[in-house]
Amino acid sequence: MHRKEVYKIIDQEREYQSLKWNERTTDSNGFHSIIEFLVFIRDYTEEALHAESRMDEKSADEFATHNVRKIAALAVACMEQNGALKRS
Repeated sequence: MHRKEVYKIIDQEREYQSLKWNERTTDSNGFHSIIEFLVFIRDYTEEALHAESRMDEKSADEFATHNVRKIAALAVACMEQNGALKRS
């Protein structure tokens, strides 16, 4: 899969997240600190690891791949809300 396709999928996930978690649906108005985003990312990571250790390989890989998409989009959302630093 090419990077352009991957970024498109991440962008679609970000759109989904923004529609699901926003000023109408959360007390936080959809904004979170870096530590909150890290907790969300850790939760999805642990969920994927749990699936990988409990499910058959094909099902686990599919489940984990969905979680990787969510994690990538959460990282993007974190940088959108809290800033991002360029590599020096």
